[in-house]
Amino acid sequence: MAFYGVHCRVAVCLAVLCLVFADDPMVEITLGKLVGKSEISWHPDVNINRTIHIYEGIPYAEPPVGDLRFRPPQTKEGWGGVYRATSIGSACIQALDSFDDITETQSEDCLFLNVYVPVTHSTDRLPVMVWIHGGAFILGSGSCYYNGTPLAAIGDVIVVTFNYRLGPLGFLSTGDEHAPGNYGLLDQMAAIQWVHDNIEAFGGDKDMVTLFGNSAGSLSCEYMLLSPLMQGLFHRVIMQSANVFINGYFSTDSRMQRKTAHGLGKLVRCERETTEELIKCLRALPAQDFKDLSGIETKETLEGIIGQALPYIPFPPVADGYFLTENPSRVVEKMTFINSGLDLMLGNLADEGMYFIAFATPDMWNEPKLTINKTVYETLMKILLGDARMQTNQAVKDAIKLMYINWDDANLEDLDYVDALSQQVGDDYFICPADASARAYAKAGFNVYKYHITHVPSKTLRPIKWMKATHEEDLPFVFGWHFVDGMNWTLPKEEVDMTLKVMKYWTNFAKTGDPNLPRDDATFSEEEAQHDWPLFKVPGLEYKEIALTMSNKRALKAKECAFWNNFIPNLMKNTDPGTKCFADEDEAGKYTKDSNIKQLP
Repeated sequence: MAFYGVHCRVAVCLAVLCLVFADDPMVEITLGKLVGKSEISWHPDVNINRTIHIYEGIPYAEPPVGDLRFRPPQTKEGWGGVYRATSIGSACIQALDSFDDITETQSEDCLFLNVYVPVTHSTDRLPVMVWIHGGAFILGSGSCYYNGTPLAAIGDVIVVTFNYRLGPLGFLSTGDEHAPGNYGLLDQMAAIQWVHDNIEAFGGDKDMVTLFGNSAGSLSCEYMLLSPLMQGLFHRVIMQSANVFINGYFSTDSRMQRKTAHGLGKLVRCERETTEELIKCLRALPAQDFKDLSGIETKETLEGIIGQALPYIPFPPVADGYFLTENPSRVVEKMTFINSGLDLMLGNLADEGMYFIAFATPDMWNEPKLTINKTVYETLMKILLGDARMQTNQAVKDAIKLMYINWDDANLEDLDYVDALSQQVGDDYFICPADASARAYAKAGFNVYKYHITHVPSKTLRPIKWMKATHEEDLPFVFGWHFVDGMNWTLPKEEVDMTLKVMKYWTNFAKTGDPNLPRDDATFSEEEAQHDWPLFKVPGLEYKEIALTMSNKRALKAKECAFWNNFIPNLMKNTDPGTKCFADEDEAGKYTKDSNIKQLP
């Protein structure tokens, strides 16, 4: 199971409604001159008519090919003339997925970024929002489906999106100097460094940079926040649906990394004695040989080869001693923040768990309604537990049932367990990790704003009708898909209004660190304007409910999060004496996932 980003199913990116080409814009950056294109952003539902300069397919590092495979990105050499940045670059090598497939052109030469600049007559520099796409570190791109034009036009910000290496090409590690891992995260750092070095040429403010991302992109944002190498390169962070307390997406076990790398070598006829010889052989393979090894299915194949269970993704980010020196969840627990005092916004959707139930029930994708009986629930609730150690701990499983089953009707033969399972999975994976993070960051002095999206959209990302407000359904609102021609994303007026509010919240936060400001238009009702989104603090625990009517609430799932963040870790410790609940994988390589206790401050 994995959490994925939304990906493009067409090779050509989508244009903004009423596209009009003007004179080609040009900027000069440190590497040379760039020529882009102009579009007029206009829509009858928005009182705006804005020219946007778009620069697509800008190379921000040298192609990571040949001897540069499994190495940090190298500084791009200048092109000595004019570079036409008018079409998107290739996506990074990745496998097709039955749930979120893409058909973009793929290449190992994929380190490209896109810049969306609203034309302004003001001399003030514009805030910058840098998007990190999701995809479980195995899928996705920064181009299609992440068209930054509506956000730039409506929010008056510069939007930057980019690709980074994925799967084994982005994250394979031998646990030593020959392939330390994290190349995809270092690509992200290089893209953010590029923004810092060049964004002023586009009219942007390098001292007002906001990182935002969803799912694995949200995790990446937090890795950037916790890395000692990122000081001064950004100033605000928006984390949408995922943070470092989720299990199975980080490794500190160098022995497991080495075994997995050698397992991959055996799979592609590169079986070698040493890691140095292994990496030399892997560098010589055609890039396309890695395409089918980047999917989630590779996990089971590698487990068969090495005879050991692996995390959800076999090539996760690692503690490489350089970009990340220890498990990021430990840093948050200890509150030893290097990049402290920043503005932070984070949140989730109300039915995140439905997304993962869909992976477990593919036979039901075309059904108008999903129902789960007691027998199926008993099976799925174990499979979908975030920490594999819980699957064999009967006390833990009994406690989870006690918390989530509707006991008033538990004796009914036709009792439907869908919502119970969805809330269990969503709380385990997302809601309660976010609660632990919000508490820690607020206690450490960050300005924290928390949200919870409860609105069930009328139009959904996938043709599965029963998924509700699930994982990734925030993307159409954040990026304003209603305002993009070609996406066929027409919404009713009340959801258009909600889209505008979400876009204003996100861009207001990027401008000021406060999602409420400025309020110089009629986007928000008089009542909403009187109920500003409050800071998240302990003990107040206030947050914004994002729905058709924006409301302030408090103590989101406080009981459930005390259960997951305090009670369950203590129960596991007391019912499994051989388990160190705070053990790193280096100390307990037999565990299949990082075991993170998320203590409430």
